[in-house]
Amino acid sequence: MTTAASGLRELHQLHVEHTGVLEQLEAGPRRVRAREALRVKKQGEADAERQVVTDLRKASDERTLQLKTNETRLIDLRSKLNAASSNKEFDIIKGQIDADLAANAVLEDEILELFERVDTAQTRMSEIETETESAQIQHQQSVAEVEAAEPGLNQDREKLEQAISEAESILSQDIAERYQRLVRAHGPGAMAKVIEGSCTSCSIRLSQQLVVELSLGQIISCNNCGRLLYLAEESDE
Repeated sequence: MTTAASGLRELHQLHVEHTGVLEQLEAGPRRVRAREALRVKKQGEADAERQVVTDLRKASDERTLQLKTNETRLIDLRSKLNAASSNKEFDIIKGQIDADLAANAVLEDEILELFERVDTAQTRMSEIETETESAQIQHQQSVAEVEAAEPGLNQDREKLEQAISEAESILSQDIAERYQRLVRAHGPGAMAKVIEGSCTSCSIRLSQQLVVELSLGQIISCNNCGRLLYLAEESDE
């Protein structure tokens, strides 16, 4: 025959298992959300790096076009230099040529630097795109795992809730009221086993009288933490 004390022991175990199932049910969607957040983050990084590559190429194209324009103008200036009719005109054209040559040297350095930056950005973009693909795969795997696990976990949850309801029926009304109040506040921690005369919730040592009452199958509360107590089985000790 099941006693209230043994029923409390069973209830404790059922609540522990029920809480474990609920935690798994909550952990799955939480893992999916975390993977989705990582995927979105990586996608944003990939888009940003792709824009960096685009901007660098645009800047490189603009400077290359400017360099070609300057080279065309240099051809024209050299033609005018040869046809200069006075020393003053010659000096003016020569100054323009020198200025354009200096500007072209700067442009060539900038174009070379931009080419290097484009290569670096493209390499980084490829790395991030690989990371994004990996994050997408992990997200899809998480979704599939959660969808596969949820039916079984929900079935376990329903079975445990039914078992808890049945196990609660053995509690007397006054015990049941205390039990429900404690469960709402502490979940499985509403109950605690007593091992070697001590409450396993708060480690306080019980009086000999309380230990005797427990051995007689009575349900008592810990004077220190208020948990409903039951004696551990010999195998637990």
